Amino acid sequence: MFHPKVIFRIVGVLLFFEAMFLLCSVPVAMYYSEPVEAILWSVATMVGIGTILTYICRSAGRASCEYAMLQEHDRVLAALSGGADSFVMLETLLYLQKRSPFKFEVMAATFDPGFENFNLEGIAEYCRMRQVPHTVCKVNIPELLAADSADPDARFRRPCVRCSRLRRGMLYGLAREQKINKLALGHHASDLMQSFMISLLRGQGLTTMGPNVPADEKHDSEPNLRIIRPLALVSEEWVKSAAKAFEFPAAGECPYKEALEASGDRSWAKKLLAQCAER
Repeated sequence: MFHPKVIFRIVGVLLFFEAMFLLCSVPVAMYYSEPVEAILWSVATMVGIGTILTYICRSAGRASCEYAMLQEHDRVLAALSGGADSFVMLETLLYLQKRSPFKFEVMAATFDPGFENFNLEGIAEYCRMRQVPHTVCKVNIPELLAADSADPDARFRRPCVRCSRLRRGMLYGLAREQKINKLALGHHASDLMQSFMISLLRGQGLTTMGPNVPADEKHDSEPNLRIIRPLALVSEEWVKSAAKAFEFPAAGECPYKEALEASGDRSWAKKLLAQCAER
């Protein structure tokens, strides 16, 4: 028989580790921003970056099982924007592909919006290095904006909605051409939380981006294509920590990034969640 004090100490240690696990796993806690990121990076340094990546891949595998994301003979197209989220998602899919009991294909596609300093060659070279088939969808967004309006200031407005619709349409078209049945996006748990808050406060109900949903619920143009989000159970801080272990190419920044961070809906929701977490 163990002495009661020994038992209490063991229970205390177990509760401590459980609390630490919850701190790093519950999405709301991930909005502590820099302090949490610093803690996670310190943990990653001590236990090894491989542990962080393994956790992300296991979370993605669990999400795949819970939401039937990946199945045998799937042809998965990873939307590779060039951001850290999309690169980590690609590496996660490749990890799962090697260790999955069934076979599925992984390809990548990048939407080139035609913005200056967009490092398309760097993204393509990374895919060649990882031996991932890569396709580029090109659209000159600045040229389209300038041509679509007689207003001389129109070209300086944020083209986010237009860019998003064009990107979605071109990816859907590419999926149809290449007989893709799964389109993988790099949204993580923090993105889903932000979308939930935006939807809630706009009066659109208790909804957010789903882990595995039809490509278009309003139109049946692509009945066999589904959108999957392998990082749906992984927080932004874990993704950032994992990205530091790789030498991902810098894709360049959107020229509207500063405006989006200052007044964009997603930036506003992120700040609101951070304030809620602090309270």
